[in-house]
Amino acid sequence: MSDRPFCRRCGTPLTERVPKGDHKPRWCCEACNFIEYDNPKIIVACIATVGDRVLWIKRGTPPKQGCWAQPSGFMENGETPEQAAARELFEETGVVMDPAKLNLFLVGSLPAISEVYLVYYGELNEFQATVSDEALEIRLCNESEAPWEEYAYPEVIEATRQFYRDHTKRTYGVYRGRYVDGVNTIERVN
Repeated sequence: MSDRPFCRRCGTPLTERVPKGDHKPRWCCEACNFIEYDNPKIIVACIATVGDRVLWIKRGTPPKQGCWAQPSGFMENGETPEQAAARELFEETGVVMDPAKLNLFLVGSLPAISEVYLVYYGELNEFQATVSDEALEIRLCNESEAPWEEYAYPEVIEATRQFYRDHTKRTYGVYRGRYVDGVNTIERVN
């Protein structure tokens, strides 16, 4: 755990201990009984399609600046995963996608960095994208045109390839992905 923090409720210095009924050390406030939980972050990605092509961006910001990926980022408080995916698509490319038209494709687990990854997909009716600080370049690529050698996140290459296979058939599954100790697995759950 990190340096001793202060309680965000009452300002008292926190004590590191295993709370009653728990199994892990947590930062606990002895004054107001608040427990500080450090839980995984949720990342959402949006695979936007136009015909047989998928929208790719060349990342303009760290991490993996200059590499290619689909629009993605952290979910914010107060939004659904679909809203977060549509927001990330818009923030990075200026492309508007109705969150209600997004479908779940993948639930991924990246335990080494304490992140859960949710991937949604949807078809764009019209395509007008704008480069931004976050997306230096935007391309629509079929599978053979995709910049695989420059992919920002090798943890999800197999999932992205699976999306292309599903998209070619226009028959989509929902998948569970895991990236543990350098081993990438993906399995269909429906």
